[in-house]
Amino acid sequence: MHPLIDREKQIVAKRYHKDNRFVNVASFVVAAIFLAGVLLFDISEGLVNSLSGVIGARSLVIAAYFSIFYAAFSILTLPFTYVEGYVIEHKYGFSTQNRRQWFVDWVKSFLVTYVIGLVVFEIIYLVIPAAPALWWLWLSLIMIGFSVILANIFPVVILPLFYKSSPIEDGGLKKEIFELAARAGVGIKGVYSIDLSAKTTKANAAVAGLGGTKRILLGDTLLSKYQAAEVLSAVAHEMIHYRERYVWWLILWQSLITIFMFYVFFRIQPFVYAWFDFNNAAEIAAFPLFALTFGVLSYALGPLTSAISRHYERRADRGALGLTGNAGAFIRLIAQFCNEQLVIAYPNPVIEWYKYSHPSPGKRIAFAEKWQGP
Repeated sequence: MHPLIDREKQIVAKRYHKDNRFVNVASFVVAAIFLAGVLLFDISEGLVNSLSGVIGARSLVIAAYFSIFYAAFSILTLPFTYVEGYVIEHKYGFSTQNRRQWFVDWVKSFLVTYVIGLVVFEIIYLVIPAAPALWWLWLSLIMIGFSVILANIFPVVILPLFYKSSPIEDGGLKKEIFELAARAGVGIKGVYSIDLSAKTTKANAAVAGLGGTKRILLGDTLLSKYQAAEVLSAVAHEMIHYRERYVWWLILWQSLITIFMFYVFFRIQPFVYAWFDFNNAAEIAAFPLFALTFGVLSYALGPLTSAISRHYERRADRGALGLTGNAGAFIRLIAQFCNEQLVIAYPNPVIEWYKYSHPSPGKRIAFAEKWQGP
């Protein structure tokens, strides 16, 4: 273990992740039972029949079904969301919110997800019957386009609902960031601080948006807790994402995976649906089966998605080290993340392979030490 990583904190980190893993597994099991139950006991079909008798128009039936289904599912999983997002985060000293503030955020998330989900749900069940042979391709292309739109509007429409952001005010640091950008050959549109401290003690940095909305976001907790050289290491990593267009590459890969998933679903759907006495994917009542099947496909492809992300994150680390020339600051940054945010530095290799979107902190530190040389 690297000497900058606190061994005692790593023990606590394992407990923290064990607690979260238990809640995640419990939530997954309950969600799966719920989806299976509404299928096996004909609740989904009964709901569609009742709505069709009262409403009539298919588009309105689709909207009403989704609204009832989404509300029921959200209420069912709320206890798990609360334990994971509030109880555990307070237990380990991360959350700075009270219950009211947390619940207000949950309501906002509920409403935003509802609006996005309703649009997607309507598209799915209007496109499938309209294009029986090629709905898998049309839905794939629509979902890809929808994802690009969401990525564009996220920093200017969705993010402000949860966090306040403003251009960074530290003149010295701002100057260094723009000098770094000049060396990188990156024309950044803005570097913003977001008020993570209103909700958590954790620090973070990210690139958000596409095209005209693209910007670098730095948590105020990062700016207040980390030295300037360490902040510059984090910014350099994000600038490499900018310069090398890694976001677009990830969108491309995710698009190919989306097309593949829809095609596989299209091919297996007749057999899977027949087991539950459904005729085809256009049946609204079969949505729980749609969700279960896509969930299985997503879990099966999880390692591929993680591996692709890790590939670009490794390249961003390499580029960041070359840009700053300060491996020591990069190592301190990663080690401090582990110590302050209870990140497991050396996770189980299988878990890392399956779900880590970044190389493990231990590997990132080892890479920086090798880059630094003797």
